[in-house]
Amino acid sequence: MILLALGSSCSQRSDLRTNLCLITQHHDKVIPDITIYVKFNTDDFPGYDPPEQFDRVIVSDAQGKVCLSDFPLGHHWFVGIGYDEEIREQVIGNIDLYFDLRNLSAEAILYVGEE
Repeated sequence: MILLALGSSCSQRSDLRTNLCLITQHHDKVIPDITIYVKFNTDDFPGYDPPEQFDRVIVSDAQGKVCLSDFPLGHHWFVGIGYDEEIREQVIGNIDLYFDLRNLSAEAILYVGEE
């Protein structure tokens, strides 16, 4: 009987999954292949380097989209670095987002621009 109660409580927890999808854009134009460095659980902007300080690295696809799931709750920074072929320049940008039990999922635009 106790095992059954524990099992049902675990299945409820599995529904509490974090999920984020970002689109990388420069002004109104989607920019693909932006490397996004993720820093979990910090209130302070981590800066743009060194890359080793970040917890995870993800890259936006050809449509500028990237999704991330099952990350911890808390205040997280997403720092984008890439190249805009149209202007032939490096572009950078960042966004910070907060996830808690009432805010498990988000879709956002990570705007990048010239340094």
